[in-house]
Amino acid sequence: MVTGGANGIGAAVVRGLALAGAAVAIVDTEPKAAPGLVADVFGEGTIYISADISDQEQCASAVLKCTEQLGGLNILVNSAAPGRNRSMLGKLAPVDWELHRKVVLEAACNLTDLALEHLAVGGHGVVVNISSVTGSVIAVDQCSWPYHVSKAALNQLTRWLAVRLGERGIRVNAIAPGLVDRDVGQKLSDNPEYRAIIQSVVPLRRPGKGEDIANAVVFLSSPQSSYITGQVLTVDGGLGVIEVLGASLRTSNLGQA
Repeated sequence: MVTGGANGIGAAVVRGLALAGAAVAIVDTEPKAAPGLVADVFGEGTIYISADISDQEQCASAVLKCTEQLGGLNILVNSAAPGRNRSMLGKLAPVDWELHRKVVLEAACNLTDLALEHLAVGGHGVVVNISSVTGSVIAVDQCSWPYHVSKAALNQLTRWLAVRLGERGIRVNAIAPGLVDRDVGQKLSDNPEYRAIIQSVVPLRRPGKGEDIANAVVFLSSPQSSYITGQVLTVDGGLGVIEVLGASLRTSNLGQA
């Protein structure tokens, strides 16, 4: 099950898991992801479940439909998050905190709890939470504080769940993406100025792709990571290890070339 799987990183994760042989349930509220299109876009064995996971009853319904239609549930990917409302940037008032709390944190808890008996079957269930590098660093001009705080809390929730559920053989990890270009529509790197900055400061000289995050999810869901739990894996092309002043000076020099 992949929440928020109709587009963006979530959609890339669905494709990655499907290519790896998993039957996947997309849980989303995206009207464009009509059930009739799912198999064509993501492959046979993929189903679509319309649910608002900020509501606990709809979470329960989604898990029930998933297990009935797919015959079980052993991988849960919590990828859904509210859209970034730029009008919230820099505001101290917690105007969008409730939505982030419900979708990022409570939904991850509710879905994990509701899926617990299925994840525990065979002692090899997996939960992967899609966090963000903004859970540990600040991007004040890009994300509201509720986005930052909810992702930071998701990281700690990941660790707590890993300890709590380890005795049942359930592994819980998170992935913290950095700069990721959209799979469809206008990309940040389409802008020549932004592209030059990215190539200057990101050690791998490119933005991330949805496929990069999907590959990490597939790895953390596979037997190859069977002794990894409670970890937050940063997938950012090395950007997070760059010293900030040096990176800033490097970008300022671009205009002097």
